[in-house]
Amino acid sequence: MADEDPIKAVNDGISIVAEVLKAAGDAPQVKEAAGNLGQTAVTLTKTINNVLLPLAAVNFAFDKAKFYFSSKFQRDLAEKTKKIPPEHIVEPKASIAGPTLQGLAFTHEEPNLRDMYLNLLTTSMDGRSASFAHPAFVEIIKQLDSEEAHLIQGVLQASLPHPIVQVIRTLKDNAGYQLLALHVLNLTRLDTNEPLENKRLPAMIDNWIRLGLVEVTYGTHLIDTGVYSWADKRPEYLRLIVEPQPAGAKIEYEKGVMRCTDLGKRFAQAIGLK
Repeated sequence: MADEDPIKAVNDGISIVAEVLKAAGDAPQVKEAAGNLGQTAVTLTKTINNVLLPLAAVNFAFDKAKFYFSSKFQRDLAEKTKKIPPEHIVEPKASIAGPTLQGLAFTHEEPNLRDMYLNLLTTSMDGRSASFAHPAFVEIIKQLDSEEAHLIQGVLQASLPHPIVQVIRTLKDNAGYQLLALHVLNLTRLDTNEPLENKRLPAMIDNWIRLGLVEVTYGTHLIDTGVYSWADKRPEYLRLIVEPQPAGAKIEYEKGVMRCTDLGKRFAQAIGLK
């Protein structure tokens, strides 16, 4: 890329200063720090107090971000964009590039999130796919943690809906039910393929629903019920069926479906999953 390219300018550690300071808002301490970012080490070693904590966090992020953009960013971006024919490379929209670079400043040490940001930036630089990039996708990535970013990839890449279950306690005479375990998926260990329980998963899926990436429904299920054969072997279910239950109550699992939304499909395209 040419020397005057704005991405190169960021790579030299210029634009990232404004982006990181912007993330901290208009606090007077931040404005004052803008004139002397070299005080990072001093700020971080001062007595911790509520006023200086935000400033310390910003300067800490800036210090590490500056190293990344000056030493690794160009290589990472070159690797991502190497398959784009030169005639199709375009300047990314500022509404994509600016927030994406800001996000990279804080997450470049987390591979799952870093790849999402870099893939989104690459999409916005490819004239054949730039229309798939949307400023909202930067905000979606910002609201995922590294583990979520890893797990959601499998969901977004799938061409078919995912079987999902919730474990319930049905009361005597069908007087109602109690929800005991929500959003159970067939997670397994990579090395042994044994069931793996992740207690954070229900909250993660709720977050994906909130972000509009997936939708989950119970009471309806996939036609091939064999895709739920794993449900009665899940630790979430096995742990509950051995517990004492009220008279007449029983533990069951209710089949459901998790689907990728249209927004989720477009997001998947934008970050290189489809």
